[in-house]
Amino acid sequence: MLHPPPHRTSKFAVVHLAGSADRQSALALLETVIKAVPYRIHTVLADSDIPFCHPPRYRSGPIVRFGMHLFDRLCRQPDVENRLTKPNHPWTNGQVERMNRTIKDATVER
Repeated sequence: MLHPPPHRTSKFAVVHLAGSADRQSALALLETVIKAVPYRIHTVLADSDIPFCHPPRYRSGPIVRFGMHLFDRLCRQPDVENRLTKPNHPWTNGQVERMNRTIKDATVER
């Protein structure tokens, strides 16, 4: 029996306004995305910044071995891979930055 292919989305934007870019707002954003998307999320591509992962100096130390970052912990509950962008690769962030500009133009700038 043939099964239909899984749903694929080239781009899906969820806007979550936050007062600051910190760990708590990153968690709230991920929770909002999980609730808004009508299908299973496999991967989240996040910036390599403190709201989404441990600082570089701690990534191979005891903090990582004994304590998981809050964003990683939330990703693991629904089995979502938290993939980080590579440092010094601006083309990876290009699509995100363009979408941010589109959202800003449609909301804040109006």
